[in-house]
Amino acid sequence: MYPVIVLVSFAVSWAIQDVVAPVLSAKMSSAYRRLSAKDRADWNNRLMSSCASVVLGALAVYGFLRDSGLKPDVVRYESPYMKVACAIVVGYAVADLIIIAVRYRYLATPLMILHHVITVATCILCGLMSPLAHFYGNMQLLAELSNPLLHLRRLLTLSGWSYTSPPHVVASLAFMTMFFLVRVATIPICWYGWVYLLMPQPEYGRAEYATAWRIAIALGIVLHVLYLYWFYTICRMAKRSVQSLLRKEPVKNK
Repeated sequence: MYPVIVLVSFAVSWAIQDVVAPVLSAKMSSAYRRLSAKDRADWNNRLMSSCASVVLGALAVYGFLRDSGLKPDVVRYESPYMKVACAIVVGYAVADLIIIAVRYRYLATPLMILHHVITVATCILCGLMSPLAHFYGNMQLLAELSNPLLHLRRLLTLSGWSYTSPPHVVASLAFMTMFFLVRVATIPICWYGWVYLLMPQPEYGRAEYATAWRIAIALGIVLHVLYLYWFYTICRMAKRSVQSLLRKEPVKNK
């Protein structure tokens, strides 16, 4: 079943990028029709990412609410919600990586490529192929809830709103808050649970799990370092936007 979900996710993601987003945006937004080819590609890509993030975030929340097996001290448990979400992630991320490769001069960002590669590896190795520590995998999927607000900021910019406009400042502050809640505030929760609740379990020390744990820990460290770096840049941009709004001055996007 999961390979089918991967393929469907891949096809739907590509269709949103190349068919749904361009057609609907051209009909609904005069600003979109005035954009350059590069900005249109960026716009379409952000709509695709937002759709994927809403679905994945909703699945993560639903999994925590409905799946009693998603607990921080459970070593081995296969969550159907988490596996479906991982399959969707793989399909979406592979589609996006190919789209980035095809439109490299329009969409390429090295950190996002790194993030996608790590995410695909994590979902395949720790989500689809392994029934280990699904609670922590689901927490990573919860982080997707911040993405729509990130993309909203950029869509406002492409639509002509300045960085000092009230809608843009509100979107920036909302994004900073959501990013902190689902990506930064969860970091100590993840590592506390892993070290003090998961690792003491007798089953954790089984030899056949050693490689999986090493991979999961390494990928988790890289992702969390990226989150902290991104949060730092987000806070700086939000601060400049608020200060410039109060002074009624333009702000540079750095």
